[in-house]
Amino acid sequence: MTVIAQVSDSSATNAVIAVLVIVSGFVLGSIAAAIARRVSSSERRRDAVRTSAPAIATLAFSVILIVALVVALGVVNSAALDQLTTDLVSFLPRALSAAIVLILGNVIGALAETGVARSLGHVAEDVRTRVPTLVKYAVTGFAVVIAANQLGVDTTIILVAVAALFFSVGLAAALLAGLGGRKIAERIAAGRALRQVLESGDQITTSSFSGTIVTIGSTTTQIDTPAGDVVLVPNEEVLGSAVRVDSTGPDEGPSEITA
Repeated sequence: MTVIAQVSDSSATNAVIAVLVIVSGFVLGSIAAAIARRVSSSERRRDAVRTSAPAIATLAFSVILIVALVVALGVVNSAALDQLTTDLVSFLPRALSAAIVLILGNVIGALAETGVARSLGHVAEDVRTRVPTLVKYAVTGFAVVIAANQLGVDTTIILVAVAALFFSVGLAAALLAGLGGRKIAERIAAGRALRQVLESGDQITTSSFSGTIVTIGSTTTQIDTPAGDVVLVPNEEVLGSAVRVDSTGPDEGPSEITA
């Protein structure tokens, strides 16, 4: 009975020590996170470092808390700590492979985002901002699936969900092209043609409207009328009309263009 009591007392003591270690790790991690956030968000740091301040703070907190948890596990059960070390050693190659995949996916996603953004230079602003981001997320998501597979996670459900998502997007794009995509494509092409001969500030007059061009968008031309109203005219309507142009240049007189 005395031996059992001593063992119980020792287990209780170890449990208390483990709890204290975890609490200490949480406190120290919070302090380290606050310091890391303040240092990395300083105005003297580069923009890339300042924007990464939350991630750096989270990393500092996580590292200290993980160390505290490992120490607490060793206090409670040293045999479990030995097994954890063995498991980590066997798990390390897969973790490194997954990390390499994630890094490459992030790099490729960033390159794809930049390339798509450049190719959409004359498209509407909302499209220029959303489509490259979606492309980056798609590449990064694919890398996450591969990394999860490297870690031994069953990705069957994820692959099915991704396949269903791409099928839905493709179907929606096909419906858009069949129902209204052709009209939008005509307006975009007309906008590109108009930007070759007209610019913001030009005063134009047609048989149906007149005013000053504010901007030539992807599908519509914004015109400020003499009455002070701002109207949006479809690009193909402007391109299909005989337009009298009073350019803003000092040496340019009135001219007339006809589609």
